Amino acid sequence: MPTAQRSRSGLAIVPALIYFLIAYVLVTVLAAGLTITYATVNHSPDPQPGMSILQAPAFVATVPYHVLIMLLIWPLFAWLYFRKRRPATSQEESQQTLRLALLWLISAMVVDFVGFVLLKNAWSMTPHELYVDYQPWITLIYISIFLSPWIRVWISRALSSRLTLPE
Repeated sequence: MPTAQRSRSGLAIVPALIYFLIAYVLVTVLAAGLTITYATVNHSPDPQPGMSILQAPAFVATVPYHVLIMLLIWPLFAWLYFRKRRPATSQEESQQTLRLALLWLISAMVVDFVGFVLLKNAWSMTPHELYVDYQPWITLIYISIFLSPWIRVWISRALSSRLTLPE
């Protein structure tokens, strides 16, 4: 029976969104921190007024590592989410994993648009910059967010089958 936290899909939406927000803030802080640290250590020039953050030397140098940060952090948060939610069957696990992947992907797209396009800040971009000029990185970031719950499943199943192998 659905509760305030668990939808009919079996996904606990409130905890899923809480884990999403924590992971999103963490990866944003880590990626920004990496870029700022790189700029400081290498004395990279700040972007000129009117220049996109995408053209800043420190951002260009560190953006591949932003994807790596995503691939490390998001699966960890998927594991944290599923740690207390053990689906009864592998089919249920796959269904909930797909729902979590879609929820996090859509949430990231919405938060990115609001945080990097609508709200003006030092890292703001136009929609064209975010979705066209930021290629292939934005696509790779979204793919990593979508795949993260699946990575958790694959690792979990691999470890489980490894532990149950006869000696």
